[in-house]
Amino acid sequence: MGRTPDPTRKPELLSRIMEHVATEPLSRMTFRSLATSLGVSTYSFVYHFGSRQEMIDAILEEGVRQQNESQIGVDIVSFDREQFRDWYRQAFRHSLREGNRTGLRLQFEAGVLEPIEPDLGERITTAFSRWRDTVRAWLKKQGVDSRRAGILAHGLVDSAAGLQFGYLLTGDRNATVAAFDLFLDAYLREALGD
Repeated sequence: MGRTPDPTRKPELLSRIMEHVATEPLSRMTFRSLATSLGVSTYSFVYHFGSRQEMIDAILEEGVRQQNESQIGVDIVSFDREQFRDWYRQAFRHSLREGNRTGLRLQFEAGVLEPIEPDLGERITTAFSRWRDTVRAWLKKQGVDSRRAGILAHGLVDSAAGLQFGYLLTGDRNATVAAFDLFLDAYLREALGD
């Protein structure tokens, strides 16, 4: 008779899965492939996640959590221009940290799949929209009219995502951070004036 998996080990198992996801696409991930790669029984995955879909949901939820850590408990809308610039710079750097590379890759992979694979849900799309909504609300608080604030929010969040994607392709964190800082300063001048 086999041992019953320890229910308190689910976070540890999820952490190990997140490390493994860096080398295997979601579309090919199964309990069996993970069990073989991580050296655990398939029963552990069934016990902790129930189904492959629940495991994928947990992986995507963790990816979103990693990406949104810098927004938790922060009243971004109340920031002045300098505070916003400093916060966004830190949030962008945080998104590029080595331990988050898997979460970033998952965000792009799942974001592309969400429109064509309904079982994935809309986690990434929703998280992306929240970033845009936050930037738009901040711009409106700075006196930018609603329509322009929406366009400018699109520009900032989409450009940051493009730079993050470039980082995934090149692995050049320093160049990506420098490009973002340059872009953010130009963006703030365009959005709010000198």
